[in-house]
Amino acid sequence: MCTISINIDESTVRRINPNLTSHDSIGLWLQNQVDEMIERLAVQSCSLSPNAHTADEMKEIVADRLRLMESGEAIYVDGEEGFAQIRKRYGL
Repeated sequence: MCTISINIDESTVRRINPNLTSHDSIGLWLQNQVDEMIERLAVQSCSLSPNAHTADEMKEIVADRLRLMESGEAIYVDGEEGFAQIRKRYGL
């Protein structure tokens, strides 16, 4: 956690919500706004990543791929070939 000091126009904030009449009420409201913005940005950032999977999603992906390999529906690719495909796909 860090503490940041900012200057805001209290009259503009009161136009948004007339109940924000004290320094404390404005501070709590502003903290909530910042927390929500940061959460949205974090979620957006994760959704842009090609590797944005939860642990449960990854377990399901791995289990599905293992089933495909065991049934012969998937072709086994060795590590070097796999990494070459990843490098090509993501421009690495």
